[in-house]
Amino acid sequence: MSEAPPLSRAEIDNAIKLLTAVEKTKIMKIAAQYAPMTPYGDKDLFQEACLRAMDGRRKWPRALLATTFFWQVMRSIAWEWKRKGDDPLDEDIGDKGAGERTLLNRIYAMEIIKAFDDDPIAQNILVARMKGARGEELRKLSGLSPKDYESKIKNIRRRIEKLLAEKK
Repeated sequence: MSEAPPLSRAEIDNAIKLLTAVEKTKIMKIAAQYAPMTPYGDKDLFQEACLRAMDGRRKWPRALLATTFFWQVMRSIAWEWKRKGDDPLDEDIGDKGAGERTLLNRIYAMEIIKAFDDDPIAQNILVARMKGARGEELRKLSGLSPKDYESKIKNIRRRIEKLLAEKK
């Protein structure tokens, strides 16, 4: 049994155009979570994910939901940019604003961490995540049980979403 081919460029273009408001909101929430680890904003991260899908660098499996696809692609891009430690646009167009964006993202990250001054466990989770810890490693660093950890992560997400909404 052969695997179905990935979506074509036209199908990807159509899928992006047909994203529902709920899907767009979910995707942008995901982008907002990964953007602080890059020199870019959430919209830039989403646009880069779209570009990589459209130009074929990222294949979109037919069975994969749009939100899952973009979550995987944006996470990958964010880690790539973080590992590089540079601004890919600098080479292409001499982007003079890259340093300012990096500084703004650091300030933004510090604002998020400061917003959790009343919750040192959440703060530790956020700092460890920004430094690259993931999954079970994060849970162990938190010292929480799996159930308590999941609850803490949900609370962190809600508070960050609220902070983002207040900034708009």
